[in-house]
Parts: sequence; structure tokens; C-alpha cells
Amino acid sequence: MKKFSILTTFVTFLALILGNLVVATNSGDACGTSWPFCNGSVIPDFTDYHVLIEYSHRLMVPLLAVLTFINAVGAIYKHRKRKTVLILAMLSLGLLVFQSLVGGFNVLLGTPPGFTTLDVTFSQILLIVLVLLSYSLHEKKIELDRTSWSTISMSYRTFIIGFSIYVMQVILGAFFKHSRASNVMLDIPAVEYLIKSEAIANMVYSLHWVATIVILVAAVWFVIYASKFKYHVTLSWLYLFSLLLNAVVGFVIVVTGNVVVASSIHMILSTVTMVIGASILGGYWFKLQKKPI
Repeated sequence: MKKFSILTTFVTFLALILGNLVVATNSGDACGTSWPFCNGSVIPDFTDYHVLIEYSHRLMVPLLAVLTFINAVGAIYKHRKRKTVLILAMLSLGLLVFQSLVGGFNVLLGTPPGFTTLDVTFSQILLIVLVLLSYSLHEKKIELDRTSWSTISMSYRTFIIGFSIYVMQVILGAFFKHSRASNVMLDIPAVEYLIKSEAIANMVYSLHWVATIVILVAAVWFVIYASKFKYHVTLSWLYLFSLLLNAVVGFVIVVTGNVVVASSIHMILSTVTMVIGASILGGYWFKLQKKPI
């Protein structure tokens, strides 16, 4: 069951990457509103790369739905006596339903500005839940003495604060782009706007960068303690490195005018960072435990 859960998480990750590319390349309307087909065809014209990206994402969604359902049902059946597994499995099913509904409405409504933020929100939270569900199925535990447990718990609390802010930052960043606030700030024309005020656009952007500073400080703190006590060392450095890359690419987007390539890389890095952060969280909650007295 654990291997199947990892497979489901990996497919979810790929689906999110495709979803990110759909948004970054403005391919959301490439297949029209004839969901789940593309422009009314089972095999559309793939010479247009927008069609290729959007239809690939549409085909990935049913596969993800089937895998998530089997994963949740299997976890509940085999580990129904474990409350955490039961909650995470049920939560994954609920998030899948909400994410599918939001994605369907997004297509049927013609991708209205700002609406895609809901799709991003449910998708990213579903990914986190699936990573945590995979870790909850681990049987082996690492026992720590009381002193180490106390210090490590403190550093993890710092990480949880920073990671929680990061999740909110990703959602805020998605809203910044999907509401066309980024177009307003960068003076790039758009067909539809949800936010037209330059003052509001600058405020959202400022909040995004303030959050970045807080997140980086928390990540550096976590790396220091992880390296000192030799736990999650690799993941802690990968988390910090991915955050730094995110910040650099975000700066490039502003300087270059929100180009497709930089925006795509930024979204992919955000999803990678989400997986790393959720893995650290899962390892703390489900693999570490305090030695009994």
C-alpha cells in the first residue's frame, strides 16, 4: 500500500506540473468548453502546443482521480484502525472532489480571472495530504531521547510556521497572477482583469515578498538545527535551496516582464518545494518519536 501511495503522489505531482504549464502558457482555453474532450474531438489538432498542454492535463485528471480513489480506499481498508490514516485518506477524497469540481467549472466558465486560484489551492493542499498519507503508512519509527526530542520539536515548530506561510504565499502568488494583478503592476495588457488597481497590485506583491523573507529566515533556522542534530539534513538543504531558486526566478519574472519560461519554472519550483516541505512534515509527524521513559 505504501508503494501505491507513493505512485499516487508522483502522478499528482505530474498533474500539478501540467496544470502549472497550462496557466503559465495561457493554454486554459485552448480546448474550449467541451470538457472532457478538446474542441469537441477525442484526438484534437496537436500542432498547437497550447492544445497539447491543455489536453494532456485533461487526460491526466481522470487517471489521478482513479489512483487517488484506490489509494484512499486501500489505505482505509488496510489501516482503518489508525485514526490518522483514516482522516488523511478521507481528506484526500474530499479534496479530489472539490478540486475536480473547481477544475470543471473553470473550463465551463471559460477560465475567468482569479477563479484558477481555487484550482491551485485545492491541488496544492491535495498534494500535501497525499505526501502526508504516504508517510503515515510507514511502520518504522526513529526514537529520540528527551533532550534531542525537545530541541528538534522546537526547530520543527519553526519549520511548520515557515511552511504554513509558504503555502499561503503560493496561493497569494497564484491570485496575483490569475487576477491579472501582475499584468497591472508590470503594465502588460490582458483581456480580462479581476484587479485593475495598481495600488492593490503593489500591495499584494509587497505581501508576497515580505512572506518570502519570513519563510527564508525560518528555513535557515531549520537547516542550522537539522545539520547540528543530523536529521532531515538533505531535505532541509533542498527546501532552502528550492526557496532561494523560487525567489530568484520570481525576481527574474519582474525584471523580464513575466515571460512564459520564467513563469513556468517558478510554478514548477513552487510545486517541488511543496513536496519537499510536506516530506519534512511527514517525517516529523510519522517517523520520529520520543523514547519512552
